[in-house]
Amino acid sequence: MPQQHDVVDLLTADHREVQELFEGYRASADPGERRLLMEQITVEIVRHSVAEEQYLYPAVRKALPNGDEVAEREMEELSEAERILGDLERLDTADRRFDALVRELYDVVSMHIRGEEDVIFPELRERLTPEERMALGLRVGEAKSATPTEPCPCGTQGGEAHGSGTQNPSSDAGGVSKERPLAERVREWLSGSGPTGSGPAPQA
Repeated sequence: MPQQHDVVDLLTADHREVQELFEGYRASADPGERRLLMEQITVEIVRHSVAEEQYLYPAVRKALPNGDEVAEREMEELSEAERILGDLERLDTADRRFDALVRELYDVVSMHIRGEEDVIFPELRERLTPEERMALGLRVGEAKSATPTEPCPCGTQGGEAHGSGTQNPSSDAGGVSKERPLAERVREWLSGSGPTGSGPAPQA
């Protein structure tokens, strides 16, 4: 059972974690390590996206005056991030296009982070009670930590990619995946096996 946290604090910690993975990618010159870091980034972005789609954005639609517009914009950015992740998986890390796509991905993710931290999170702190934010944080935490009976398609148990040292078995070090995009497989794995099933859940 995940620990209970304010949803704003929980998702802000997610943002810092992904930013640290990008920093690790930029600091590495090893093709295998770079591929592994991109797989970790993929898993974390998809877990974050699925949890937000199920719980955060339904709450945003209700709580913010322009909630529908804000939620749609953030979801479009996350969809764009997953599209770029799929493009990256089809390229070798030595391909000259790879780093350019990683920079594009970082820009999209950074825009998403700014949108949430500068607009959504302050509004949620103002418009939701601490109890409502804690309840929302618990649901988001449950969605992120869902542990289906089948292994995570990234090759690690329970969706945990950090520290595993496990590369995608479908690709060589720094190479091109021979399966469907990892983001697509992780999304199916999470959405079909989360604590409430797929799709948005009712709000507290």
